[in-house]
Amino acid sequence: MLKGKTFFTWKGLLLWSNHFYGIAAALLSLETHLAIFKTAPSLYLVVFIYTSTVVYYTYAYFDEIEIGIYNERSQWYIQNKRYLKLRQFVLIVVGLYIAFIKLKVIEVFFSLTPLLKFIIILTLLISFFYQCAHLLFKRLQIRNKGLLKSLSITWVWVVMCGVIPLLVNANGPFNLNPFRNYIFLYLLQLFSFILILAILFDIKDLNRDSDEKVKTLIVRYGIKPTMCKLVFPLLFLYLALSLFIFFRIEESPLYLITTFLILFSTLLVINFVQKRTVIHESILLIDGLIIFKALIGIIRLLLVLG
Repeated sequence: MLKGKTFFTWKGLLLWSNHFYGIAAALLSLETHLAIFKTAPSLYLVVFIYTSTVVYYTYAYFDEIEIGIYNERSQWYIQNKRYLKLRQFVLIVVGLYIAFIKLKVIEVFFSLTPLLKFIIILTLLISFFYQCAHLLFKRLQIRNKGLLKSLSITWVWVVMCGVIPLLVNANGPFNLNPFRNYIFLYLLQLFSFILILAILFDIKDLNRDSDEKVKTLIVRYGIKPTMCKLVFPLLFLYLALSLFIFFRIEESPLYLITTFLILFSTLLVINFVQKRTVIHESILLIDGLIIFKALIGIIRLLLVLG
């Protein structure tokens, strides 16, 4: 049974409203732009990534309330459905205005190489089919396909927060090959980090996914085997890439310090989320790692750049 209005609770305003996801995406895009270009990105770009993330996740969680109430977030969505629909409309209008008028995404897209165009189109298709595949193909359910689910989430986050900032800036189109040495290493490092978080996030839904026959990696293999076979090797990959970047490119002690801070924080979160499945704690800890990584990366880059 629903108990009164919960709009003004901190969880409602920050977490259930998906602003937390938007903040994480915006900060990650800011870190990416600073790392590659050594300058801050256009404010329009950051706002576009923020609004797009909030709109996408809000649409995703509308599906939850169509099939039943599973948690506090679902209750919040039901109680604030009218507000959320109005906010969706406003954010979509703002996002489209920024994309087509300020960022000139059409010009940017047609200025890209065929490979980059393919990456953008593939990302749009993955985003669509992740949420809406059931509208066209009843048997195609990316969200039920274990590793494919985690890889899809990771791919979209890396392209949105890692590739897009490299292709768009305040002055319009920017031709860039993302597969040049440092850029490729940076994106691969980011991919391994986000993939870890995508896998961890399924722990909170272990019981529900098991009941509904959703074959996430956690359901299929169990928590501990997934940690040993996938998460810890991914952490090792992140460390190996970071050390390679440190010795060959960065050479700043601050880079090494922030790398180990990220790894240590990730290990702490891995240990904690295996014991607790409360939804707001999972969001704060797992997605909070994105914010933590982005913030210390931004601080490091600002210190280095002076």
